[in-house]
Amino acid sequence: MSHTPEMNRADRHPPQAAGRISPQFFDSAQGRNPARFTSVPPLQGRLADHFTASVPPGAIPPVPPPDRGDWTVEIPGKGYARPPVQVDFAGTISHERPDPYASPAKKAARKKRLEAEELRNEKVLEEAVFILSQSPTGRDVLEQMTKEGYRIVFDDRRTGERGAGGLCDPSDKLIILRGHDNPEYLALLLGHESVHAVQNTRHDMFPSTRHKPEVGIKMSFAIEADAYAQQSQIALELAYGDPDGPDDQLRMDGPLLQMRERFPDIIHAAERVLSDEESMQNGKSVAAAFEAFYDNFYLRTFYEDAHIEWAEAYAPRLKGSFPWLQRHFSNDTDSQWIKDRIQHRGKSYLNDHLPNMTFDDARHSGVTAETGKRIEKFYENHMPKGKKPLLKRFGVHMRNAVEAVLGLTTSVRAVIKDRDDTPKGLQGVPPRRNHGP
Repeated sequence: MSHTPEMNRADRHPPQAAGRISPQFFDSAQGRNPARFTSVPPLQGRLADHFTASVPPGAIPPVPPPDRGDWTVEIPGKGYARPPVQVDFAGTISHERPDPYASPAKKAARKKRLEAEELRNEKVLEEAVFILSQSPTGRDVLEQMTKEGYRIVFDDRRTGERGAGGLCDPSDKLIILRGHDNPEYLALLLGHESVHAVQNTRHDMFPSTRHKPEVGIKMSFAIEADAYAQQSQIALELAYGDPDGPDDQLRMDGPLLQMRERFPDIIHAAERVLSDEESMQNGKSVAAAFEAFYDNFYLRTFYEDAHIEWAEAYAPRLKGSFPWLQRHFSNDTDSQWIKDRIQHRGKSYLNDHLPNMTFDDARHSGVTAETGKRIEKFYENHMPKGKKPLLKRFGVHMRNAVEAVLGLTTSVRAVIKDRDDTPKGLQGVPPRRNHGP
């Protein structure tokens, strides 16, 4: 859920005439300790040492055969792996304020606890980057987002405020992660957020105050479908192996098992088309997972609700500068423009595998009846008079969708519109989703 809007950026980043304001979770770095954002030594050397520690001191490890390519890191008993991508790790941000009246013993205990947390995050991130680097897709997005200047930081408070496992902040070029003990899960989170970083920086794909509310929702759907699809591809590549790699390459099925548990509909669609190696490489499995996102009731409603809530909160802050207000919440986005920029490893896979798909239909851009009413009210309150949106209906809405997806409520009810206006109780509350993935 990396792009869901943050409500309190306007007071620190006032709108400018020619600029744009992107919906973000993450506040600016104002007030932070700059020392926490210095780079640490490259991860590659430490990881290589960690995974080859079984070699006796002074011994010369065997030289891999010349046709092995990049698969040069031997994991004893498991196979050969590729060296991890070097990333810019900015450390762990702690928002805890020290108690000036605490005893020396309590201060020492607090310092020890924070240092242990930082070391844990660094270690788990090293393992997650190593895992992600074994996937061709994961390696590609890591390299691209690092080349574009993104840094990785842990910040439990900001991710916790949104119930998110990971966030992407294009404004400050940060990938923000919540601390995890599970490196396989963290690898999926990092892959998901890296996709968002590439979408924004390379392809200008990010909903912002430039877009009409209904267009922002359509773009939110598209970039999230792409991120979940490529995240699924990463899990498949880690389990089945890189078709271009050696037979004895390292494989791991942990991330795939986690995808099956958390997002079974999306990963099942991707696995269903894996009839040969070509479908793993040509984007076919990614396209299948992309389409499956639109059938996920909880995810779709979650992102729809989140975007309109952000737009409703942000629009009044722009109204004071009326000449610029007309520049905000006014742009549409062409379907082909989106398809051209939804890319997997440099190829627009939607054009290749879904040539007749359009984001102008109800399946890909339709909103629920409840959200439709909020959009119409938004136009009345914040847009020039006389303009009314022509909305496509999706037909299903889940009340309190955000709370349900984040596992914050136990009393959620679905409402089936158009043919049946009677509220219907869900069959149990969906499990807590740690978004992005």
